[in-house]
Amino acid sequence: MIDTQRTLARNPIAPYTLPGEECQAYNKIHWKLDPDRAVLLVHDMQNYWVDLYVDPAPLLRNVAALLGGFRQARLPVVFCRGERAPSRFERGLGLSVWGDGLNAEHVRPQDCEIASSLAPRDDEYLVHKPRHSAFFQTELEPLLRKMNRDQVVVCGVFAHHGVMVSCIDGYMRNFQMTMVADALGDYSEAEHRMALQYVAQMCGSTSTLARAAAALFPQSAM
Repeated sequence: MIDTQRTLARNPIAPYTLPGEECQAYNKIHWKLDPDRAVLLVHDMQNYWVDLYVDPAPLLRNVAALLGGFRQARLPVVFCRGERAPSRFERGLGLSVWGDGLNAEHVRPQDCEIASSLAPRDDEYLVHKPRHSAFFQTELEPLLRKMNRDQVVVCGVFAHHGVMVSCIDGYMRNFQMTMVADALGDYSEAEHRMALQYVAQMCGSTSTLARAAAALFPQSAM
């Protein structure tokens, strides 16, 4: 039996210290970020998820700083966000594993929007995704190919869910995926670090806000 009342939302997420420079030790390889090859992927920074944090300010601040750097340097930015399925049964196995998720009756249209402090601009891209990966059944890969960009710098939520899966999927499509450790959020520090360690050892690399800024927009390095 499927518990039709279950949703993706958990208990409020307690504050924890965001990982940082120490995560460089996780890397098997460190992609050398190049402003001519890089694009920023802002992953699922929707009100529904951000509102789970008791104090979302540190996450929002760091994502906004990274986003601002890309904008100032005129580097491409792509947002992705989860969408309501046309019908709850089109969630497929997600209905069994996670329940109704964004299709739950209490979820409002504004809950699915990107947090207002990060809202996409008219010249930025918004990818609507039906599953965890930002690449699965979306226009992200052809968009990156068209822009001739093969380095994807990822920030947002949740590190050990959609972000990690997107990095695995991107790697299998020959994109160099980089997780920005202190511009990601998760349910807990342990899950956050697990995602960083897995990606760094298997399919990508980790960086920090300061390191990414120094490589991609040194004139405004943080």
